[in-house]
Amino acid sequence: MMHASQALSRRLNSSLKTSAAILAAAIGATCLCGSSQAADEVDFAKDIQPIFKESCVRCHGVDPKNEKKKPSGGLRLDDKAGAMKGGKVGGDIVPGDSKKSLLFELLHGPHKDNGNELDAMPKAKKGEEFKPLPQEKIDLIQKWIDQGAKWPD
Repeated sequence: MMHASQALSRRLNSSLKTSAAILAAAIGATCLCGSSQAADEVDFAKDIQPIFKESCVRCHGVDPKNEKKKPSGGLRLDDKAGAMKGGKVGGDIVPGDSKKSLLFELLHGPHKDNGNELDAMPKAKKGEEFKPLPQEKIDLIQKWIDQGAKWPD
């Protein structure tokens, strides 16, 4: 015959095991969600910098061979401080808000700013037609800006 204290002890053990299993599952799910969020974070060096180097720095960078040449529109995309400062128009990159970022606007086509018509980016090379960046690259830039435009020093 089982004593009442033994029956209670078995129920508590069973209940604790169930609670522990539920807690472990919840922690596991949280860890999986956290790692998926980290995987969704855009990495400047891996994702954005190659786009800037390939498509933007030709005009929006400093040429070490020609120090007199200024970056187009006063915007540098080869330097964190210069990029965050913006160019002549300003507001090129508004961390956390791609819709207010001129850089993002110009990737979609020409844009009017205070009556000035600004060309779509990246500008076409002489003698060539404008070719927008592939949509997946535009989406990456948008996501990067919306995530705070993190650019390591």
